[in-house]
Amino acid sequence: MKEAYPNQSERLSPLVQRLRAPNPSPLTLTGTNSYLVGVEGGRERVVIDPGPSLPLHLEALVGIAEKAQAKISLIAVTHDHPDHYPGAVRLREMTGARIAAYQGTTFPYDLPLEDGSYLQTAAATLLAIFTPGHSPDHLCFYLEEEKALFTGDLILGSGTVVVAPPKGDMADYLRSLHKLEEGWGEAQVIYGGHGPEITNPSAKIREYLNHRKAREKQLLAALQAGATTLPEIVAQIYQEVDKRIWPAAARQVMAYLIMLEEQGLLDVGEERPATLAEEALLNPQGIFDPLVLAELGLEPGGEKVRSYRLKEIRI
Repeated sequence: MKEAYPNQSERLSPLVQRLRAPNPSPLTLTGTNSYLVGVEGGRERVVIDPGPSLPLHLEALVGIAEKAQAKISLIAVTHDHPDHYPGAVRLREMTGARIAAYQGTTFPYDLPLEDGSYLQTAAATLLAIFTPGHSPDHLCFYLEEEKALFTGDLILGSGTVVVAPPKGDMADYLRSLHKLEEGWGEAQVIYGGHGPEITNPSAKIREYLNHRKAREKQLLAALQAGATTLPEIVAQIYQEVDKRIWPAAARQVMAYLIMLEEQGLLDVGEERPATLAEEALLNPQGIFDPLVLAELGLEPGGEKVRSYRLKEIRI
């Protein structure tokens, strides 16, 4: 007997259905959101982020289209993390649909996209918006017919986003949030890569920006108080947070420090090998999950670190 699929698809609007992949975790929340875009009665569907290569999930996506007597004609991927893209290659084999992704990304694709590229099908008009920061190849997609933003891991339905060096870049991430705020303020809904839909996009974008500014102020306060290393900074900023989350926090702090250094606000010490405490924080042992490695930018062994001091106090 064929195994039953654990999740049900949800009709979110006249053009958008969501099917959540069965890969819940602390990083993916309730699972990766895959979206099918196309008008009811239409013969085409676009899939945005087919997620991990889970046979049951991909079969369910195909089944939803077939039930509507439609065909998946295009697969659009927001970025190259393993909870978003691997299913695209298998889904292409199953349907013949082309894969659209940012030009030069790390996985196989057919249609290279850049900022401002359009994906025009009978199902929808999707505008690609280049939004690096969480990853260097990140795209959002704007569905013009419904003023809807598909934000991948730039903005989530709940919680905040990991921005972890070396591939995560805090300055780029903040620029991407400002870009959406300034250019797509008229959006009516946000469909994130994880979590529920967001019906107040402008307020959510502003909330994300305010959160990042608050974290930056906490970091500057920790430096002013005399913290100079990542463990010291993390211990001050995240003292009330479960220590199991500190490795992720340390990567976030590193992203801020790199940004502040680029802004000329820090005196940065010479690069040196990490101490045992720093290595344990930055690269905890026993992590082999590809998603955790990608999200947190973990590169086990031989981590190089520096010390940091403020050039000037700005709090």
